[in-house]
Amino acid sequence: MKLKSMVKFFSLFFLLSNLIYSQKLSDSTYVKFTNQKMVIDGIDNESSWKKADLKTGFWQWFPTDTLKAGKQTEIKFLFDNENIYAFVKCYEDKDEAVISSLRRDIGRYSDFFLFTFDTFNDLTNAYAFGGNSVGVKKDEILSNGARNLRRDGNDDWDVKFDLETKVYEDYYIAELRIPLSSIRFENNSKIWRYNAFRRRIGANEFSTLFRVPQEQSFINLSYTKPLVFERPLGKSKTPVAFIPFINLLKSTNYDPKSSLNSLNYGADGKIYIGTGLNLDLTINPDFSQIEVDDQIINLERFAVRLPEKRQFFIQNSDLFTGQGDRYENPPFFTRKIGVAEDLNGNIIENKIDAGLRLSGKLTNKLRIGFLNMQTAQDFENKISANNNTVLSFQQNVFSKSNFKFLFINRQQTGTNSFETEQEKYNRLIGFDYNLISKNNKWNGKIWFHNTFSPQNNKDAFSTGIAANYNSRKNKLRIAVFRTAPNFQSDLGFSRRVDYIKNFSNYTRVFYPKSKSLQSIEIEQQIYYVDKPGENGLVTDRNIESNLNFNFINASQLEFEFSNRYVFLEYAFDPTGVNKKTPIKIGGYHTKEYEIRYNSTSSKKFRYETNLNYGGFYRGEKYSMDASINYRLDKLMQASLSFGFDRILLPKPQKSTNLFLISPKVDFTFNKEISWATFIQYSNYSDSLGINSRFKWRFAPLSDLYLVYTDNNYFTNNRYMPKFRTINLKITYWLNI
Repeated sequence: MKLKSMVKFFSLFFLLSNLIYSQKLSDSTYVKFTNQKMVIDGIDNESSWKKADLKTGFWQWFPTDTLKAGKQTEIKFLFDNENIYAFVKCYEDKDEAVISSLRRDIGRYSDFFLFTFDTFNDLTNAYAFGGNSVGVKKDEILSNGARNLRRDGNDDWDVKFDLETKVYEDYYIAELRIPLSSIRFENNSKIWRYNAFRRRIGANEFSTLFRVPQEQSFINLSYTKPLVFERPLGKSKTPVAFIPFINLLKSTNYDPKSSLNSLNYGADGKIYIGTGLNLDLTINPDFSQIEVDDQIINLERFAVRLPEKRQFFIQNSDLFTGQGDRYENPPFFTRKIGVAEDLNGNIIENKIDAGLRLSGKLTNKLRIGFLNMQTAQDFENKISANNNTVLSFQQNVFSKSNFKFLFINRQQTGTNSFETEQEKYNRLIGFDYNLISKNNKWNGKIWFHNTFSPQNNKDAFSTGIAANYNSRKNKLRIAVFRTAPNFQSDLGFSRRVDYIKNFSNYTRVFYPKSKSLQSIEIEQQIYYVDKPGENGLVTDRNIESNLNFNFINASQLEFEFSNRYVFLEYAFDPTGVNKKTPIKIGGYHTKEYEIRYNSTSSKKFRYETNLNYGGFYRGEKYSMDASINYRLDKLMQASLSFGFDRILLPKPQKSTNLFLISPKVDFTFNKEISWATFIQYSNYSDSLGINSRFKWRFAPLSDLYLVYTDNNYFTNNRYMPKFRTINLKITYWLNI
């Protein structure tokens, strides 16, 4: 009996082991090595492709995550000593494709397929490569586990790779070659983690190869699976890139009138060190090709933070950002480098002489970020030269959590000092702990930061704790933040100090059985701020209720009600017409009603609108924001944004109407040539701005820009030019 029992036991054991092992195999994708010369032509006619491991069976992520995709996608991979190859077959209905633009990285309103590669298997950082049926490339770098769709992906990151496609009646195919020199990975690694994605705008469907719960970001790295290479990849490549530029500038300033013709030149460099470190260098950088910022009519009492668009600061930016209270007091904000105030308090460019940035992995769990930028002295505006340094470490712990250390130093340099003793230096030391649970339902953070300057070293800290719960039907956020009165990071972005902020938010999600309605969200939020330095003075209290309808065609309808209290600590004039009679110090109770609607993206014509009515301090405010968009596939996207605020205030204050209108036209003549013109007019600033940018990508990652900028202002009942510039800039990417 004993022998029979043992035989049964081991038989059962091996059977279960085989089942478990088979399940692991089914979750893995195997990549065969090829010695064959692969021609990237959108055809899988090489014999190696016939032996490649084929994966399919995509799951919907939207509108539901419980069904297989309506149109399937097939993928397979190969590799050699220099490249990874991918082949994709995307099934679709005839004439289904939506291609809104031929601009690289595609944009929000085009179909695409995409792969994410977690090359260090750390569930933290990854690369993404993909494209669409007409061969427009998409590449992106991901951070923070890609848990937040908007915040953790950056498509301003570009590298060299090849993509060719072929389109047939009911499917298209794509072939990619991704150089191993374009990405970082461990030496001799044999396993990465990956997932694959597909967006079909016309069908309102988003699908993933490996199933991702709808409450999570579709690119969340926690849902990646093994990508197993037939043999080790060898050493990570360490190329060197040299990127010089020249910029011809002609500018005219009309107040007072002066002209400038100049020739600027400089260069960037990229050096890859070891398996995971990137060294970026820049000398005399020029950012004239960067798109202009959107104008905003800001009726709030706090400043507005605009996004960073400069390429030099993009890669591994998560090492330098995201610490502390990212809304009220982020300790580091890259846009503070290279800007300053002139003698009249206007924001101007402060020339950057040179800079370097070292970022990436020291070990599999330890990452480093080091940034050093030297800004120039400006005698005319009495701005001293400064050296700006940031040092960051991130140590991963447990499965997905991490500790972060941050050191920031702004140090006045040079022999001439125009500033006060208080401003000779400013420093910050900070520690953050970011918690992410294994099942992704819980995440949170704890931090403590302290700033130092010649006179204010006491009561100069910022600290806080936050926790978030996210499941299919319930979402909860609770946070308590405290910032002392002397906390001041010169390279950060501060809305206010000396506060305790309490924030809580609960959302219940319902999934009705409906052919048109995808989900209903009921949300309740409470926001409370007081000032301990002023005997607990309450400055903000907001109780907000939201009802959101999400439709299967991806349109959205939202209702919001807010009951607010604000204590104004200083008199201010948000309208621009009441400088002599500003809104007075004191407490104000208001109620506000808002309705928002976003139409489906599957139509060539789409729109967004936001209507708002409620109290505005002692008066009332009627607001409307609208955006109208129209596309001609592959050629043009045109949009018209319009904002209107009617503000009614009691006498002696003046009531006023404020509006901002912004038309934009973007032509993509082919994948290399584009032309975009952006016009902005605001009666708040009495300014009319025009920015027109022509771009020609004449070689891989090498560009010619022709940029025209015109700024006018209203005076003596007519518009007068303020300044005009025209830039011709050429950059060339050279691999050494």
